Amino acid sequence: MIDLRVPIGIFFAILGIILIALPGARAALTGVPVNLYSGAAMLLFAGAMLWLAWKRS
Repeated sequence: MIDLRVPIGIFFAILGIILIALPGARAALTGVPVNLYSGAAMLLFAGAMLWLAWKRS
């Protein structure tokens, strides 16, 4: 049976890289780089999924 953590990890890694690579979308009132922070969070989640899948096998 296929481990779903691998495709989930790959999907979130691709989305995280895309968000980090896009030039800055900033929050309306604060100037916080939203794409950078959400992309980094997605990359962390992807890393956790891929690590758990690797640890399981």
